[in-house]
Amino acid sequence: MSVAARRAAIVVFALALVWRVLHVNAVLYDDNGRPRLPAVGQNSAAEANVDRETLRQALRSNPGQIDALLMLAGGYESSGDAKQASRALDAAYQLAPDERNVLAAVAEFQLRQGDVARALPLLDRLVDTYPEMRPGAFEILGQLLSEGREPATWKRILARKPAWLGLFIVSSCERGMDPAILVPLLLERTPSSRSPTPESACVIDRLRVSDRWQQAYQVWLNTLPRERLSEVGFVFNGSFEFAPSGQGFDWRPTRALERDSGHSVEMPQAQGVSGKRALRVSYNGKRQSGVPIAQYLALAPGAYGLSGLARPLSITAGRGVEWTLRCVKAGTPSETIATSERFVGSGDWRHFAFEIKVPAGCPGQVLQLEALATSDGYAYLSGSIWFDDLVLRHL
Repeated sequence: MSVAARRAAIVVFALALVWRVLHVNAVLYDDNGRPRLPAVGQNSAAEANVDRETLRQALRSNPGQIDALLMLAGGYESSGDAKQASRALDAAYQLAPDERNVLAAVAEFQLRQGDVARALPLLDRLVDTYPEMRPGAFEILGQLLSEGREPATWKRILARKPAWLGLFIVSSCERGMDPAILVPLLLERTPSSRSPTPESACVIDRLRVSDRWQQAYQVWLNTLPRERLSEVGFVFNGSFEFAPSGQGFDWRPTRALERDSGHSVEMPQAQGVSGKRALRVSYNGKRQSGVPIAQYLALAPGAYGLSGLARPLSITAGRGVEWTLRCVKAGTPSETIATSERFVGSGDWRHFAFEIKVPAGCPGQVLQLEALATSDGYAYLSGSIWFDDLVLRHL
């Protein structure tokens, strides 16, 4: 190797280290660390200062210098020669179509050129092959999805059911993307899973919090296993035969520790019930914090009746407990719509029922078991109570 070629190789090797350490992040992140859609002409200083002749010399000595091709492309683009930049990137892509830097650089270039149809499949492969690139690339993919860019290309990507799709839905949902945009993607995954997932929980909850209750309810129904659809009523799993998922419109037991909440929730096997299991809530005598169990409902305005079986056991040291139905607005329970009788003391299994009138302007509700407060505003309870066979009917 000649002295000039050796010197060029050393220079390219040093610049390649700069590329690998810095440039891959610059592809998908702005100076403040936030992922971005790159703008035309925003190339790294390392690219702009690379001597093109040095890079060409290195490529003549070794045409497989991927980093030299990428830096050469950056230099051409910074000087406004998009055609030559494209040629250099095409050469790099032909040599290493699955290399991380190549995929990122070519995708970035295509986005700057406005060719989203070519950039999307590259971003698909990038996040599929290199999980460490997902945080920044997901934000770019989310922006393109929100803008409705290239639906046909998105359809082809979704058709192959990429492994990264669930994580992308969660990431986009948690960043505040309109959940309605994510619903079609979620339903693409549902037929294969048909079970609660983090992405379905996020999308359904965001729809509910934005008061799109009917849409949230329909999405939730589409995530249920087919064998559970026959149990769907105004109250889901009112017999407590199945472990609650804590998502959507299923039961949501408390997640707090008993020492913090003052209660615990179980659904064990029981005698004298309609099925095999029932709900048991135990109180440890301490001040109650939060509710032990709740379920969101999406009832239309009208009259309803809720009935069930109850068995209190030594409910003392307080005023007892009751089922309460509250209206929910913007994700927060508000005014009380109806309450059951108060359960105190001890007794055998017995039937209870109460009427509910859902007013207009209350598209979503929450049914929850509440401890009654004393005059000081706090509730203290000890003992336990069983419930089974909760049924809500339209009157």
